[in-house]
Amino acid sequence: MRELRAWIAASADARVRAQFEKLVPGAHTVGIQVPALRAKAVALRKAHRDLPLEAAADIVDALFTSGVREEIMVGTFWLARYGKKLLPLPWSRIAAWLPALDNWETCDQLAMGVAAPVLDADPDPDGRLVPLASSRSLWTRRFALAAASALNQKGRARVTETLAVCAPLVADPAPEVRKAVGWALRTASEHDPEAVERFLRDHMAAMHPTVLREGAEKLPVERQMALTREEKPTRSAEPRGEPRAATPPSRTPKAARPKRSSTAASTRRRS
Repeated sequence: MRELRAWIAASADARVRAQFEKLVPGAHTVGIQVPALRAKAVALRKAHRDLPLEAAADIVDALFTSGVREEIMVGTFWLARYGKKLLPLPWSRIAAWLPALDNWETCDQLAMGVAAPVLDADPDPDGRLVPLASSRSLWTRRFALAAASALNQKGRARVTETLAVCAPLVADPAPEVRKAVGWALRTASEHDPEAVERFLRDHMAAMHPTVLREGAEKLPVERQMALTREEKPTRSAEPRGEPRAATPPSRTPKAARPKRSSTAASTRRRS
């Protein structure tokens, strides 16, 4: 860990830091681009190939405690490199890292790269994600949605669980959370559009209009139009100029992508 922190200090870039502070509000960053962080995680995995998962998780505990974006990102990418060996990671370890999440980037990377594979390997009928939807932390609530969305990627199809997480958050006060609801619904609709359409109808009265619009985006055009006609305009629209929801790397619609930035060329923007 001392070596990693020395590398982070030597690689810090004030110009990149300023750009990231605009791209990822709230992040405590020193300014290192994502490709470099991923490459460092790959190097760590190769250099410590025999390191047991539990020992790696102990190191990641310290990295998350620091609150530094670069340390958290490298730790997350490093664990994701364990592949199938990651699956026995206890959920309690992941849950202990949630208080360190303070921006969409670290939140979504931990949810997609670490939490989703662990959840899919050890389904919990009582639900580990649904209780997180009532958290006071908007990033914990968003984490639940990002993980639920990822449960419908890479050959996974867990639509029922995803909709259960979305249900209590369709009118969440935080736009970062509402946007993630739309993202999760779009991803789920690729596997079961009928279930998503029923969900949208059932929750329409309470649903924020942007959730309805973005959640229906992958449905057939005629179904989108029907839902729009049924919508009751009882809520104000999302403020103009606000970035759209995050979308998973393998399914990012062109229209949902913010302008590219050289500081995060390989990051999927999720503001």
